[in-house]
Amino acid sequence: MRFRQIHLDFHTSGLIPGIGSRFDAKAFGAAFRNAHVDSVTVFSKCHHGYSYHPTEVGEMHPGLDFDLLRAQIDALHAVGINAPIYSTATWDELAATNHPEWRTVSPEGGSPRYLTEPNGAGWAFLDYSTPYVDYLCAQVDEIMTRYPDGDGIFMDICFQLPSVSTSAQKRMDRLGLDWTSETDRHRFSTLMVEEFFDRIDSTVHKHNPNTPLFFNSGHIRRGERAHYLRHYTHFEVESLPTAGWGYDHFPLTARYVEKLGLPVLGMTGKFHFHWGEVGGYKKPEALIYECGAILAHGARCSIGDHLHPTGAIDESTMRVIAPAYAWVEQREPWCVGSENRADIAFMSAEAAANVGLVGIPGQANGRFNGPDHGGIRVLLEGQFTHDVVDRQSDLTGYRLLILPDVIEVDDALQARIEAFVAQGGRVLLTGASGLRDGRMVFDLGATWEGRSPMKGGDYLLPVPGLQAEGVSDPLFMYFPSERIRVTDGTSLGAVHEPYFDRTPRHFSGHVNAPSRPEPSDWAAGVTKGGYTWLAHPIFTCYHQAGAVAMLEIAENVIRQAMGTSRRITTTLPRAGRVTLRHQPAHNRDIVHLLHATPALRGNLRGANVQPIQDLITLTDITVGMEPAGPVAAVRMVPEGTAITHGMDDGRLTFTVPRLRGHQMIEVAYS
Repeated sequence: MRFRQIHLDFHTSGLIPGIGSRFDAKAFGAAFRNAHVDSVTVFSKCHHGYSYHPTEVGEMHPGLDFDLLRAQIDALHAVGINAPIYSTATWDELAATNHPEWRTVSPEGGSPRYLTEPNGAGWAFLDYSTPYVDYLCAQVDEIMTRYPDGDGIFMDICFQLPSVSTSAQKRMDRLGLDWTSETDRHRFSTLMVEEFFDRIDSTVHKHNPNTPLFFNSGHIRRGERAHYLRHYTHFEVESLPTAGWGYDHFPLTARYVEKLGLPVLGMTGKFHFHWGEVGGYKKPEALIYECGAILAHGARCSIGDHLHPTGAIDESTMRVIAPAYAWVEQREPWCVGSENRADIAFMSAEAAANVGLVGIPGQANGRFNGPDHGGIRVLLEGQFTHDVVDRQSDLTGYRLLILPDVIEVDDALQARIEAFVAQGGRVLLTGASGLRDGRMVFDLGATWEGRSPMKGGDYLLPVPGLQAEGVSDPLFMYFPSERIRVTDGTSLGAVHEPYFDRTPRHFSGHVNAPSRPEPSDWAAGVTKGGYTWLAHPIFTCYHQAGAVAMLEIAENVIRQAMGTSRRITTTLPRAGRVTLRHQPAHNRDIVHLLHATPALRGNLRGANVQPIQDLITLTDITVGMEPAGPVAAVRMVPEGTAITHGMDDGRLTFTVPRLRGHQMIEVAYS
């Protein structure tokens, strides 16, 4: 897989004339080559449903009079650039207009469109139980036949909403399913999604079994590893940080999919805001930081762009992309074949819940944002090295397993965790994690006596070693704790209750009632043996409230629960990030240091817009780490600047003189 890719969107209304009228093959290829791009994904069919080449299956864009796709592939190949081919699945406006019987019908009887009312300006959803999938497979077959030299297939919008269309009802009847039952509708939708993936996969790979194939859904559902390993050749993690995904989404997803063993591509965008924002631009500094974050998580880079309808290259966009990809190109040798070195296995709540393949990814599973995104935010800000795991993940080598807030532990997972602890591993559970059948699954030296009735939240006062800096009084948590009474474990502090829960009948002040001066009968947490349990869903609390004191308590609990020193520590400020990766082929570690300060400057369509305008230079960052062998040299790369280093009680120590956005440090072993 190539390192410096462009995803060249081309969603173009049939009302726009002159499609490709200013396309110049030599200028097209040269523009991307000069911007250090090595792969460009180009369009066969867009969300409007039009093809950008002659077709016997669909309809060529009415404003196009030549084979634009062939011209783009040839122009790119002429300068050594790959050209994967894009098509779209669930959104196809032309198909939805010409065949309304192919549209999804919601259980309420409506015809949904994305993020708008049924007759609004947004994409119609198509139903995989209808002949639309036959039409789509015929289009894919045509692509593979006409363009066998394409460098892969990117199939977009690969998800299904539950549908009660006439076709769905008939097929459910034949399967003995009740289309009026929510459970049966979900089961049927899952079958249709699986059938869709099977058919597209076989259509592509009957032509060439080695064709790269990725199915994009906007969010990669964690926990569906068997599905991914069956159908995907690689991952492309769509994650535009300014368009609702944020700067924590990519690390969360990348830390999960890397462990599945397929190549990973991290996808950001050149846009100020969102896909399709023609005339929107980031600063090059933002792309350098975002590409650095992608490299730091073991992925290769893809930058989203949108071609103008005329096919002319946008020079302003090239001036944004070129510096970032020149920067990436210099760093590739220290990124190939690297492996994350992690202290912590963080079990994704989404993965553990086995959410399935139905619905809009991310939106359908938003209830897991608190434990998952809150937890990853704590680990990133606390600079803990970590991987994101599911129920099947190998836990060997991790020092701490975190089960955030809502993880249900069945017999199989219990046995795996107990084996992990027996081998010296440690476990941190928070909130309701580890509860089953009215009891604690593990021997934590405490009893569970239900959830606090204070639905609006209660107060946490940890023992002094776990308290936030300067906060020695009860901290309001905004969420209720689990009630635990310590028996033979060690208490982590006390829960203080408010005088009463906030309701229309009794409230005090603007937010919450004050805490009672005396502690309740319930402990803030407990530790025993290899297990630690915090009674509050602290990751959800932090995701919701963002209180610095919550962050510091969570970090303190993680450090205590781990019980050993971390593989790497730095003096980076809070906005800093660190990853530690090993390159076995070169017998070296690569330390990635990152720092940027996105600024909240707007809110579009409900999404915070946090552009990075400039990168601040930091100096003299101290690093301490556990080396993987005898150290031969430490140097900044790709600059090659040697760094003086020493050993202190078995830990390698050195000081990085300068960091601007992203810096890699090579630790070479003898």
